[in-house]
Amino acid sequence: MKIRLNFLVILPLLAVLATNAAFWEFIYGPQVDQEPDGVKLYTYALFAASVGALVLYARYMEPLIKRWMWVVVAAIGGLMLESYANQGSWLAYPHVFSKLFVLLIMFGIYAFYRRFGLPSLGQVIGVMTFVLLANLLVFHRDSLSLSAFAENERGFGSSSAYLFVLVTLYCLNRYLTRGGLTMLLGFFVCLPLIIFLQHRSVWIATAVAVPLDMWLLRRAPGTSFSFSKVAMLVLVPGILGSLGVTAIVLNNPEVVTRMQDNVEDMANADKQGTGSWRLKQIESYMPLVYERPIAGWRLEGFEVPMQFYDPSNDQPMWADRTGHHFHNFYLDRAFYFGIIGILMVLLVPIVRIVQRLWQPGPMRPDTALLIAYFGCLLVFSASYDWSTYHFGLLGLLLAALAEPEPRPLPLVSLPPTEPETAPVPAELMPA
Repeated sequence: MKIRLNFLVILPLLAVLATNAAFWEFIYGPQVDQEPDGVKLYTYALFAASVGALVLYARYMEPLIKRWMWVVVAAIGGLMLESYANQGSWLAYPHVFSKLFVLLIMFGIYAFYRRFGLPSLGQVIGVMTFVLLANLLVFHRDSLSLSAFAENERGFGSSSAYLFVLVTLYCLNRYLTRGGLTMLLGFFVCLPLIIFLQHRSVWIATAVAVPLDMWLLRRAPGTSFSFSKVAMLVLVPGILGSLGVTAIVLNNPEVVTRMQDNVEDMANADKQGTGSWRLKQIESYMPLVYERPIAGWRLEGFEVPMQFYDPSNDQPMWADRTGHHFHNFYLDRAFYFGIIGILMVLLVPIVRIVQRLWQPGPMRPDTALLIAYFGCLLVFSASYDWSTYHFGLLGLLLAALAEPEPRPLPLVSLPPTEPETAPVPAELMPA
């Protein structure tokens, strides 16, 4: 009897996903204020493990990715020299260094899966779905009530809710390529959960990801956009949704009011809600970004006094020398590392995706899923900085883009066969 150990390949990716609160809350419990120190040490251990993976498997990397890796390593070395020259320490402010070190996790995941092959995305999604639902039921059960929705009590963090986008896309892909009511049910469970958790940035990201994924799925073998499948995706939830909304309107009008407020916040981001809060943060820091647009403030940025003040009491949002806690990936990289910092993260993945889209031939459904996920991440980045697990998924995307896509088998033409002739009766044979 053979024991298959293929499932072990998913462990590095799960190790990176474990940096999300949906995973580590089972150990530390819900932490409202900040990430536990144990998680920070665990992230540092992932940095070290990623370096080990690069040492062992760098020869499996594509030339473009390897050159990108050396650019990042050179940037880290230059930042260390700057730190030693100005502060007398090789790693003066870990908060700033971590923004470059986290790229090593992406390279480590990429190199590992180039060496051992891509993991089973179904197994990864299965573990992720179990963890997300268990976390909701154990630690954030109160956020699933209609009263919590009406009062905008979102116990589940945005980075955790964003993982449901990946599960939603996976269920959609499997339903359109293989069918099955289980995948359809998973899609119908995850999509309402995304809406119910009330992270509007995740709503927008999902609205971008689903049509982008379906557009890419046209190139996936076996994809069927038959009338019956499309009807199940549109008509059934439309009917059930209308009945559910009618029941909610009759019994819980405050829920409808909350939903209207959410829509108005998205439509008027410059006037109300968290959109206005983020806009004020951007306006506070853009003068500093314009002052050093190319390479940013780097380590000096950590020493810059807090520029963002609480609109309600005109006090600094956070204490000085604790980081500036940007709720915008682009602003974070532009402030600390300028335009170079943004390009250092996004340029190569975008180039590789464009190359793949221009390449003719079919595309695996999982590749389409990961491209769509990255596409909606670019939108999500306008509201939040990237979490550590985003870099792990980006490494998986790069590894998937490097794998050869399935090619249709060529049609082999058989030589024509000569027609069979009936035997001549003996009486007709010449004497």
